[in-house]
Amino acid sequence: MEASHPFPSASAGQNPPWWRVGRASIGFLLDIMTLGRGTGDVIDPLILSVVLEANLAPINQDPELSARYATLESMPPEALRRPVTINALAASIQLPYETVRRRCARLIESGALVSTPRGVCVPGLALNSPFYLVTATARYERLKAFYFELKALGALESAALRPNDVPSYPSAPIRVANRLVSEYVLRVVETVMREVGDPISGLILMEMGRANAAQLDAIDLQVEGPIPDHRRVPISMLALSRHVGLPAETVRRHVKKLEAEGLCRVVKRGRLAAVEKLMREAPEAGGGLAENFQNLQRLFARCASLGILAHWEAEARSVG
Repeated sequence: MEASHPFPSASAGQNPPWWRVGRASIGFLLDIMTLGRGTGDVIDPLILSVVLEANLAPINQDPELSARYATLESMPPEALRRPVTINALAASIQLPYETVRRRCARLIESGALVSTPRGVCVPGLALNSPFYLVTATARYERLKAFYFELKALGALESAALRPNDVPSYPSAPIRVANRLVSEYVLRVVETVMREVGDPISGLILMEMGRANAAQLDAIDLQVEGPIPDHRRVPISMLALSRHVGLPAETVRRHVKKLEAEGLCRVVKRGRLAAVEKLMREAPEAGGGLAENFQNLQRLFARCASLGILAHWEAEARSVG
């Protein structure tokens, strides 16, 4: 089953709405991270996402298995899951080994992870827990809303959905959609780490950018380019700490690093993210808006090939 790309190609002479898509993507990414953390901070959900991505790699790489284990009623069996070592986990998210080891020990104690001779896994019990089912459903609904948001921006081509050439499902394909969301989130985190150096600084920077833009009106958000500083609202260190669920001193340390790299600046009443530096438009510059656009192509191409978009479109037609 070949995946088609629901996004127009920038190289084909089209002009994608780079900045509007970028702003929508940051909101989507941070909402997904917030849903996964519950009352905790942003680090545990990131670790769990990387572990689960590694565990389910054999399924994610096989379209037939992806479709077979797509709904909440069809949970992937333990035999198909591949453990990941703490060393590999720490290296992949560029966090200190001891930090990851300590976090994983706590997650094992809570039942969110299990330890095996070959590494750690997210257990089946956790993937069927009430918290997971509620969170997975909320992430699925947020992905669906994101899809229709991008479609309304003119960033999607409905002709690429191919509803006659994809699997169909008896119920919402929540599990497979969540696996695709995790793939996208980790690709974005990889891009951010390349730009910023570590995922925590990147998530703090994106949360800062979202808070700066919280009071913008619809006209501001349609601008194709960075929003001027005078239209954005600074955020204090204390408020930023509450947003990401990390201690104020930890946030302060990361923000100082971001300031030194020119990725945020001190203004009266707080900080502003220098989004114009992180969200570069030119594809040859790497990262930023162009790379996010490519990551979205991959996400929604996979959603299309696995029948998720067709499922949503059918729902929309039945409601309309």
